[in-house]
Amino acid sequence: MRRALLLACVLVAAGCGGAGDASRQPPQAPPATLPAELLNLYDYDNSAPFDVQEVKSEQKDGATVRDLSYAGPNGRITAFFVVPDRDGPFPAVLFMPGAPGARFTFYTEAVALAQRGIASLLPDPPYSRPPIEDVVEFKPSDKDGIVQEIIEMRRGIDFLISREEIDPSRLGYVGFSWGGSLGADYAAVERRVGSFVLMSAIPGLSADMRLLAEERGATGDLAAYEESMKPIDAVNYLPHVAPNALFLQFGSQDTRPSPTMGKEVEAAASSPKQAKWYEGGHELNDQALAERDDWLVERLSAR
Repeated sequence: MRRALLLACVLVAAGCGGAGDASRQPPQAPPATLPAELLNLYDYDNSAPFDVQEVKSEQKDGATVRDLSYAGPNGRITAFFVVPDRDGPFPAVLFMPGAPGARFTFYTEAVALAQRGIASLLPDPPYSRPPIEDVVEFKPSDKDGIVQEIIEMRRGIDFLISREEIDPSRLGYVGFSWGGSLGADYAAVERRVGSFVLMSAIPGLSADMRLLAEERGATGDLAAYEESMKPIDAVNYLPHVAPNALFLQFGSQDTRPSPTMGKEVEAAASSPKQAKWYEGGHELNDQALAERDDWLVERLSAR
């Protein structure tokens, strides 16, 4: 599961700063009721300077797309920052792709959303930045990579609320497949974001990854591997998302998640929530994408 990523080689300094400006902090939902051992997995230093470096900026169909990077908890994070070409401040959405996706995955959707007045941040997940590595190796250390990815999602929110273009009180998240499954964890941990779209999410990555390991002939103690991955299973987090809102989307012909698995996600999730099923498989369909954007526009009060 590899993906080559082309990176520009020349960076131009575009600003710096930390995430600690109290005047820019959004209203926070009540603390999650997660067990401390789960909540503490995602602790990090959110006061570190961003040291933003911009490669280029270009106009695209009513939006300005900035190709940039900023300092993360474990190395630099490359991303597209897409901002509407109109007066702000704007609501914003953090997009995370399925594996092995990258920041290019939701580029077209982010530009379309900018036309409706919503900015977007599209960071590269850890596995899509050099050195390009497997998303998973079917070892207990896979959990550490997943935790890092969720911490980097939190760092993305730090970046967004540091920007004058962004209204920190109107933030959303869209995750597909791998990004949807990890988004369930994120929704219970990240209290500055109030609206989460989880597309084709898996209820328990631990069992699913063990099954995938068996299908691929992985060696080692797979029972121990499954056990080591259980702390990141979505079903541990979904009951604790409230009062943040969830929009869950599934394909009726999907196999991962199957309809049974999708119903498990729906049943575990706290309210407010909405779940919809669409004709088609894992990638969903145009109706799902349109309804996702409409839900975000309504939730974030974009015009």
